[in-house]
Amino acid sequence: MKVPCEGVASDDSIKIRTRAAELRVLDIADDPDTPATHYRLLKTSGRILYVSIDAGVYDEDDNYFPPRLLDLLPPLPSGDWNKGHITKTKERPEPHFAWTRRADLPRITSTWHPTHVEFNELRIDSKLMPNVAEASHPEFGDVIAKYARFEWEISSYQAETEVYSWLEGHNIGPNFLSHLTEDGRVIGFLLQKLNGHHAGIQDLPRCEDIVRKLHSLHILHGDINRYNFLVNQKQVRLIDFETSVRGQDEDKQAEELRGLKGELLDGLDKASTTHPRTA
Repeated sequence: MKVPCEGVASDDSIKIRTRAAELRVLDIADDPDTPATHYRLLKTSGRILYVSIDAGVYDEDDNYFPPRLLDLLPPLPSGDWNKGHITKTKERPEPHFAWTRRADLPRITSTWHPTHVEFNELRIDSKLMPNVAEASHPEFGDVIAKYARFEWEISSYQAETEVYSWLEGHNIGPNFLSHLTEDGRVIGFLLQKLNGHHAGIQDLPRCEDIVRKLHSLHILHGDINRYNFLVNQKQVRLIDFETSVRGQDEDKQAEELRGLKGELLDGLDKASTTHPRTA
C-alpha cells in the first residue's frame, strides 16, 4: 500500500534535509528498463531505502555526486516505507516524492547455509566491483561480500548461491561463510578472503587440476579466464560462478579445459600482480 506523501515532514526528515551525513548513498545504478536513476540509501537508524529519480529532475552530474545529491533531495516522507520515487511535473515543478510504499522486495531463495549475516553488521572497506566489496565482520574478520544491490540483480546471485552449495567441502572455490541479508531477506553472501595472484601460463598444470576437479562434480564453470583463478604457493582456487551450470556434457567440459591455455597466455605480463581478494 502506498504511503501518502503530503503533509509536514517528520523531524527525522528535516534532520536529513539539513545534515546529509544522516543519510548515506550506498549504491547508484541506472534502471535497465526506464530512464531513471536508482539509489540504495542507508539511514543512520539502519534502515535501507530504495529511491528512484526520474531523468531531468536534477543535473546529471548531481545524480552521480552523492554529497550534492543529498543536499538536493526533498524531505523524506514519514511512514513505514522502503521504496520511493522522486519526480517533478509541470503542475508541481519542484522535485518531490510522487509515491512511497512498503515493497516486498525479491530475495535469494536457495538458502542452504545455516549462517546469516545482516548487511549492517559489515564494515565495507573498499569496493572491488559494484557488487563486490572487501569488508570486515566481528565474527569472520576480513571477508568478501558479494550481493545484489538492486532487485534486477537478484537472479545472478540466486544462481551463484546455489553453485556454492554444490562446491561445499570440495576445496575448489573460496569458503562460503554466510548468506548476506538485508532487513531479513537474503541478497548475497560472504566468502573467505583469499590472498593470491591471477593465473599465468606458469600456473597451467595446477589450474588444469582444479578445473578437472570441478568437472568431476559435473559442473561447467562457464567463464574460464585467468582472472577467475587465484593462485598462491599453497593452493589454486576458482572464483566467479555466476554462469556455472551442472550437467554431464563431456564435450563442453573438454572444450573448457582445452581453452584454458589460451586464456592463461592472455596478459601474461600482469600475472604476478597480487590480489588479496576473491569474487
